[in-house]
Amino acid sequence: MAEEQAESAEIQVRVARGRPLTGAILGTLIGLAVAVLLQQQGFWPLDKITVFLMPAVIGVIGLVLLSVKRVGAPGPMIVAFIILIPMAAWGATGLGTVNEVGQLNGGCEVQAQTSVPDATNVTDTSKQDPFLIDPHGSLQWAATSPVVFDDYPWTIWVEIGGAQITLDSETSENNDGGSQINNGDVGNVTEYAESRGIDISQLRGVYKVGGDAADTCDGFGFVKLIAEPLETIIAKIAAALAALLTILLLIIAFTGRTRPVEVPVDTAGGEGSDAATAAGVAGVAAAAGVSSEDDDESDTVESYEPGAEDLPERDDLA
Repeated sequence: MAEEQAESAEIQVRVARGRPLTGAILGTLIGLAVAVLLQQQGFWPLDKITVFLMPAVIGVIGLVLLSVKRVGAPGPMIVAFIILIPMAAWGATGLGTVNEVGQLNGGCEVQAQTSVPDATNVTDTSKQDPFLIDPHGSLQWAATSPVVFDDYPWTIWVEIGGAQITLDSETSENNDGGSQINNGDVGNVTEYAESRGIDISQLRGVYKVGGDAADTCDGFGFVKLIAEPLETIIAKIAAALAALLTILLLIIAFTGRTRPVEVPVDTAGGEGSDAATAAGVAGVAAAAGVSSEDDDESDTVESYEPGAEDLPERDDLA
C-alpha cells in the first residue's frame, strides 16, 4: 500500500495551451484582408491566388505560431488542416493564371483610350498591366462585331476568386439594320456612371471583367480604376482588420494563457528519483516554452519536492 501511495505522487507544471485552430482562423482572416487591400490599391485582382492560396499560407503561419512549444491539441489541429488544405489546393490551381492576358473571341474587337493616358485593345491587358482608368477622367471606346446584332442578349461579369459574378444582363432590341460599330466618348467616368444609376465612388482597384453578346462574341480583360492610398471605405476597413488581427495573433502567440500539466513523481527512489523528476519537469517545461526565469507568474513552474510528510509511516512499513 505504501508503494502505491509513493507511485501516485505528482507535481504540476503550468504550460501554454496549443491553439492551432485559433491561429489558422486569424491567419486566414489576415490573408483575406490583405487580399482586399491589394485589390483596392490596384496591385492584384481578387483571383484564386489571393482569395484562397495566400490566406491558407498565412493561416498555416498562424497555426504554427500558436502551436510551437505549447501543449498539443490534436482535435483543433485536425480541424484547422481540414480547412486550410482544400483552400490551398484550390488556390494553387490559379498559379497557372499569373501571366494571364485578355481574350476576345467570335470576331469582335474592342479598343479604348483614357485620359491617364492609356490606350489598348482588350487582348493587350493582363494582371500585371491592366487598362488604366481615372474615375474622374475621360474614356473613349470603339467596339465592332463581325455581323449586325439585331435583338440579342448580353452579359457583363466580374471574376472574384475564380467565380464569375454577373453585374448586368439583358436583351437589346430594335437593332434591325443597325451598325456593327459601337462608339462612346465620356468626359467624366464617374458622372457618366451616375447618370446611368451606377455609383462607382467606392469602386476602385483592379478587376478581371468579361462578358458575351449575341452568343457570338465573348471575352475578358483587366481594368484598373486608379485609387489614392486607402481612398475607399473597403480599403480602410481591410487595412484596419489586417493590422488589428496581426496584433491579436502576436499577443496570443507570446502571452498565451497557461494550464497545469501533471507530471508523475517517484517518491520512493531517493536522490536518483529526485534527479529524474527534476529532469522530467525541465523537459515538460522546455517542450512547452516555459522558463523558470520568466517574470510572468502564469508561466512559472510549480515545483514539488517530496518531504518527510509524504513518506509512509513506520507503522505502515511494519
